[in-house]
Amino acid sequence: MPGARKRPAAALSTRLILGAAVWLVLILALGGGVLTWAFRDTVENEFSRRLDAMLNGMIASMAATPDGQVTLTHPQGDPRFEQVYSGWYWQITEPSGTLLRSRSLWDSTLRPTGSDTKFHLSRADGPNGEPLLVAERDITFPDVDGLVHVMVAGDLREVSDGVRRFNLLLATALGLLGIGLVLAILIQVRFGLRPLRTMAADLDGVRRGTHPRLAEEYPKEIAPLANAMNGVLDKDAELIERARRHVGNLAHGLKTPLAVISAEMEQEPDRGVLRKQVQVMRRLIEHHLGRASAVAGAGERIGVSTQVADTAREVARVLGKVFAERNLTIDIAVGDDVVFPGHREDLEEILGNLMENACKWATSRVLVSAEQTAEQMILTVEDDGPGMSSEQAAEASRRGKRFDEIAPGWGLGLSIVADLVEVSGGSLTFAQSSLGGLVARIEFPRTL
Repeated sequence: MPGARKRPAAALSTRLILGAAVWLVLILALGGGVLTWAFRDTVENEFSRRLDAMLNGMIASMAATPDGQVTLTHPQGDPRFEQVYSGWYWQITEPSGTLLRSRSLWDSTLRPTGSDTKFHLSRADGPNGEPLLVAERDITFPDVDGLVHVMVAGDLREVSDGVRRFNLLLATALGLLGIGLVLAILIQVRFGLRPLRTMAADLDGVRRGTHPRLAEEYPKEIAPLANAMNGVLDKDAELIERARRHVGNLAHGLKTPLAVISAEMEQEPDRGVLRKQVQVMRRLIEHHLGRASAVAGAGERIGVSTQVADTAREVARVLGKVFAERNLTIDIAVGDDVVFPGHREDLEEILGNLMENACKWATSRVLVSAEQTAEQMILTVEDDGPGMSSEQAAEASRRGKRFDEIAPGWGLGLSIVADLVEVSGGSLTFAQSSLGGLVARIEFPRTL
């Protein structure tokens, strides 16, 4: 919806803590479920083994009388068999249907679930509706005609109560563990993200003007980000300083023409003098505005590259038409894989000024060449003209020297080239060319 305000994104620390907490809850819940199942299974297996032991004990205490009846030679040792409806019962069914029962059954009976000479477990409801686990088995006696069915039942509520107590203890332990782990995650996230908060404070200081750049002491994971930001801040500071310098130079250069015009206006003005001073002021304004515009455009070249060969050929075609009457040969010795680390407009400005200057001074030939290494791109423009003296080349190669002070006819174009090269982090030098004239050599770093 146009004009609608976007909801602020959740803080990074909040996302990390919530994500870790959700994952932790899932893991603890899964682990608690597995432990509960394992404990219940263990307790039930132990309960069934107890019933098996009781059933075998009953069988061992059974005997047959001469008249074919079954009796117990001694009572069962567990007093719960004597307590009415205690939940622990035993029952013996003779072949004739006669029942022998524990006192705990009182007048109730247990229903057999099967007939088998092997140990058999089943679940049933007790006299009071309590859940029972029943162990039963058929046995034979030499003096008894038929199978005797023996049953022992135990109250499963003991298992459920044990599991319930275990679950309560487990939930308490896992809950305390979860709270402790969440607190540990909170502390870890707060401590781990402290460098980002420090960086945010440093950036706020840069915004308010209390810090010129970010601090250098950051963990290695975010140090590249801080270095990149400092690079941008340094580049901006350099551009601002150069803009101030241009403004200062322009203001200084305009003082003399303005003083002359002011003096002329105090008397009968000489129109020729006024016209000359206006021309000087116009030239100064064009000079400094052109340099400032070129430098400002060169400050936005991060992540941009331009193929050198195509641009050089295009500039050569234009200059070939401009200097057609001189029959100059403009050779381009640049591979198609050589790239300039910046905008095409900046490369056109650099090549255009250097090649135009070479064409002005060349006798018959201009050569443009370039090579590229892993660290830098080297661009050269040379001619077969009169060249420069070694003193002039040394002065021209020195940064900050105005080219129109070195030799007449150089002026604004090469000053713009020098500014563009300086902003890009490169270097511009001049020397004697193998062609006999001047060679301008520019070295650009591969990464800006």
